[in-house]
Amino acid sequence: MGMQSSKDVEEFKEEVFKWAKMMKTVDSVIEKWVKCQKDYIKLRPIFLDSDDIKQALPEETKRFEKVDADFQALMRDAQDEPKVTECAGADGREALLVELQSEINYCEKQLNDYLEEKKKMFPRFYFVSNQALLEILSNGMNPRIVDTFLGDCFDGLKSINLKPQDMSDKSPMQGRGMFDKTDEYVPFTENFICQGAVETYLSALEIKMQDQLREILVDAKETTEEWLDKGKEREVWLERYVSQLALLATQIVWTEETNRAFEDLESGSEGAMKENFELIKNRITKLIDRVREDLSSELRVKIITIITIDVHSRDVIEMFVEKKIPSAEHFDWLKQLKFYLENKKEKKDLFKSCESRICDWRTWYTYEFVGNTGRLVITPLTDRCYITLSQALNLSMGGAPAGPAGTGKTETTKDLARALGL
Repeated sequence: MGMQSSKDVEEFKEEVFKWAKMMKTVDSVIEKWVKCQKDYIKLRPIFLDSDDIKQALPEETKRFEKVDADFQALMRDAQDEPKVTECAGADGREALLVELQSEINYCEKQLNDYLEEKKKMFPRFYFVSNQALLEILSNGMNPRIVDTFLGDCFDGLKSINLKPQDMSDKSPMQGRGMFDKTDEYVPFTENFICQGAVETYLSALEIKMQDQLREILVDAKETTEEWLDKGKEREVWLERYVSQLALLATQIVWTEETNRAFEDLESGSEGAMKENFELIKNRITKLIDRVREDLSSELRVKIITIITIDVHSRDVIEMFVEKKIPSAEHFDWLKQLKFYLENKKEKKDLFKSCESRICDWRTWYTYEFVGNTGRLVITPLTDRCYITLSQALNLSMGGAPAGPAGTGKTETTKDLARALGL
């Protein structure tokens, strides 16, 4: 371009224009070629190596096979003609690349539509990349490979304890329990069969996870009655249950005992709340004594998590005593995140389940397996965030905590989700 504007170009103007046109063509062809090659390399293993995609998208696979043949012929031509100007400027070269790119774009669009259908059938697939999703779908009949991707679909779930149903080669795999990301284990009361389309049995796994945790919670709550028995105190009892459910059962008991203390206050027992406060202090002291012993790291994290929430529970009750809160209808109690074991009716079934309440918002605990993870220390600001976010959910709206970086906005939101079993 610089030569064309020169005052001395007149003598060889035609030659300059010829080269300028050629270089423009070469630049355009190479740009299209590079893009076409990148897209081709990305889609080739999907359409040509995946049996699942071949069955699901037979027409698109045939079209891509033609693209594959044409692109390989194109690359052979490039190998035979190493001169850039001759190779890029060959007749029909640019038109062929445009046609190949159009076919590749069509195949990619159909592939994305297919993946979108799978994501709608099992929404947790939105959490994984398209490449990982293709790997899951292409190995849908091999649960052991799918198992390696469970951590991408479920926040707390790491893997399933898989065993063959019987000794035959075609025996379906069955899950006997699930591991969290710290290897805390929850056994299934009934084995889970991995059969059918991968999105179907993963949806069934999600329901199995929720039902199993609910079943264990009901048992855990019933056995809290034994805390007064020797050898079954809470600091010993908690070893029988996974961290999430041991904590939740403890919170249900705290809610019940606090409501009972308010009832006693209204009946004339002035020391009811103080007695409740002393009971909580005593339980925390026993947990502290237990955590000082030689424990496994899993058990230590579990006890520390319960202590963290217990300390907040103690502070709440201490505040009630100091302020002489007279009734369970007082806002200082209503604003607390509380848990109740209630009867839940679903279709024609009636069963026990946990209900979470804060202010005038109620929701059923959703039993997402969060694993043996720590919990945040609850401060007055955390309480306010919980109230604001829960009221936003109550109004079918969203919430976005604002503030400086590193102040715990995201962690507070995640901690509320863990508390609600989301």
